[in-house]
Amino acid sequence: MATSSGYHRPRRPASETITYLRGLPLDIRQAHEEVTEFLLKSNGRAAPVDDDDDDFDSFPQTLAAAFSALDEVKGEIASLAGDEYGSQSIELLTQIAVPYSEIAARILLHACSGYYLHLATHRYGSHVLQSILELSMSPLSQQDLASQEEAPPSLRDYAQDEGSLPSLYDLIMGVVDELAPHSSDLVVHLCGSHVLRTLLCVLGGVNLVASHHHHDNYHKGLLDTTGAAALLRGRPKSKKKKKKKHNSADESSSALHTSGTMTITYLQNSRIDPTQFSSTLESFTHTLLGQDSEEPGELQQLACHASAGPLLMVLIRVLTYSSDSARKEWLEVEKNTAAGDKTTNHVDNTTIAAIADSRLGIMRSEPRFEKGSLAHMVVKQILCWKEGHQKQQHAGDVIYGLSGEPRGSHILETILRLSFDEFYDELLECGDFLSPTSLQEYVAHDVSNFVVQTILTTVRSKEQAETILKIIEKVIASGLAIDPKKKRRGIVWRATELAAKYRVEQDAVLKAIRLGFLSVNASLDESIDHKVAEGETSNKKKKKQRKKASAVELKDCIPLLIDLRRDPVDDQKITIDAAGSRSVYHMLRFSPRLCQEVLQGIIQEMSVEDLVSIAKDGLGSRCIMDGILDGPVKTPNFAEAVKELRVKLSGHWTSLASDRVGHHSVKKLFKALPKIDDKAKLVEELVSGGNRLRGNAMGRSVMDACAVDQYRENRKDWRQKIVKTATNDKDFLAEAIPETSTEHTEVEEPKKAKRKRRRKKEDGSGEKPGKTPKTTAGITVDSIIDVLSTTTKS
Repeated sequence: MATSSGYHRPRRPASETITYLRGLPLDIRQAHEEVTEFLLKSNGRAAPVDDDDDDFDSFPQTLAAAFSALDEVKGEIASLAGDEYGSQSIELLTQIAVPYSEIAARILLHACSGYYLHLATHRYGSHVLQSILELSMSPLSQQDLASQEEAPPSLRDYAQDEGSLPSLYDLIMGVVDELAPHSSDLVVHLCGSHVLRTLLCVLGGVNLVASHHHHDNYHKGLLDTTGAAALLRGRPKSKKKKKKKHNSADESSSALHTSGTMTITYLQNSRIDPTQFSSTLESFTHTLLGQDSEEPGELQQLACHASAGPLLMVLIRVLTYSSDSARKEWLEVEKNTAAGDKTTNHVDNTTIAAIADSRLGIMRSEPRFEKGSLAHMVVKQILCWKEGHQKQQHAGDVIYGLSGEPRGSHILETILRLSFDEFYDELLECGDFLSPTSLQEYVAHDVSNFVVQTILTTVRSKEQAETILKIIEKVIASGLAIDPKKKRRGIVWRATELAAKYRVEQDAVLKAIRLGFLSVNASLDESIDHKVAEGETSNKKKKKQRKKASAVELKDCIPLLIDLRRDPVDDQKITIDAAGSRSVYHMLRFSPRLCQEVLQGIIQEMSVEDLVSIAKDGLGSRCIMDGILDGPVKTPNFAEAVKELRVKLSGHWTSLASDRVGHHSVKKLFKALPKIDDKAKLVEELVSGGNRLRGNAMGRSVMDACAVDQYRENRKDWRQKIVKTATNDKDFLAEAIPETSTEHTEVEEPKKAKRKRRRKKEDGSGEKPGKTPKTTAGITVDSIIDVLSTTTKS
């Protein structure tokens, strides 16, 4: 075996070995399914099987084959890792064997010892080294399956003789010792920087997930029975042909903004306690950063480098997550999230804050580094920040420069997300983000406008939100953030999100949006200027602007924000503006009194065909339909809007109920409709399409949610079932029986007062006083009470 000093390259692999490995019938999914079943049977949690089943206690065959192959080629692993086909086979063996055997991980790392530098800079070897490092720390089984009797004898010998192989800790430290002297070259290397990222995550006890929701789906579908983390690599590739991507505003407004985001998760049941690597991580950090400099120089150039920039982002995140306080707090959050997903739909605010909604572009909450921490030191070194100086000499220029560079802006966004509150305030002041002139310049830039969007999503207080919104409103009113050609609607999206979150400046934001559309449409602007000037003598500029804003109705702006476009070849395919649709969603989270025009813009200003297409579109359904149906449907504005939506899309609900996306809107509409009669009309339409709904799983789920079969058999029983289902909802009872007397004296007087006010109002409007509400089927409020009382007694 070669020593760790200098550069060593292994010999070429034997062609017979590659042929042998490629001929093995190994499949990752099958292997994990076999192991999962074996572990469940071993723990006595599997379903009973027949006594004639010979495979009940059999060792997983695919895992046994992987162990045997690993034992056969353990002397050529470094050579195979540098071959195109050999590297694929080694990765396959790694992904099958390492999660269930620490011995397998130690064999692989020991075989590569002395060749880490070569593999880290190799196009194939770097992937193999990443997989080994990544999977060696996260076991999927509490026991080492290589120590089982069915495993190859040589692997069992390693398990019995602990001194025959270095420990996993010593092997990881060996990787650090071999790569650290060459870190200055590796940070700017395309492959080497990726290996350093993985090594940092191993030392910090975290996992870097590039695609969080796909990762979760794989986890739930494949490995949920073991309760362990899913693999980052090894997912079977889909054999379906990829569809061509259509150019849309979705890509332009959000793709670049999310490209720099990363999801960090903590390793569960790590084979090594991450605290053992604390001193190593600190020394390795100082090695990567080099000597501290008072003036901008090499480190700032690395921050803008295509390979070194993402590495610095990972470094900051790993140092933030690896602190003891952050680990304790966020492990508890992840535990609550998992428990909330399995047991109830209601989780506490801390858990909700950690959940990211990808459709709405809501970023996952992250821990923040503390003052004086190692992460704080790294950030100050990158920004040339001098502690204790009231005026920073170079930090302002560094922030300004990073904000306009594609890679540097991602580092700046990472710093903004992870900074503690005091340092965050200093960053905004030092970067001059609170100046209207400079903020306009930031927004106008093709890259730095995403930094402004990040600021809008990371505001720390209500007062700060109000200050920033007052500045950003001017940018929106100028039309810069509204014009679709300039692709800055992400600013509108984040501004509406901020206003909805802190419930400030909501009127002003809506007014700015109307003025923005006026500025974009020059001809409309000129005509309104002419009308205003005719009735104007010496009015002030603010009054003129107020008249201009009132001349544009917000409901006319809503379809322009959504910007629905149909494919010229297939008119069933649509594209919508992602940022504009998300803006509409957050506008529907404003105070209900401000949502009237937004609701009208959706339901009244958009055609039936467009609304149906939106309900069938993933993004459109989540932003527009859910924005209405998940809103405060008990308020008059939303209640009327829900009813109008049902009427307008009448005749299309059966089609939506059988659609993969649209059926969610049907179920939510049924729940949101305020009256039983409205629910009955919806179900009446679904009854006529019963055969179509039974044809797929989505339609059947709608039939169950709306009790369609029971409605067809006995409508009276259906009504009783709906009332019974709603007995746990106090708000529903308050609306369903508003005039019913009660035996409890303490609540009798307020109800009498309400009836008196209602009678006065009805007398003034010419309606008959004291009229008892009645359903179309003749069921009265008294009969509802009888049903409720009977249910309670039973």
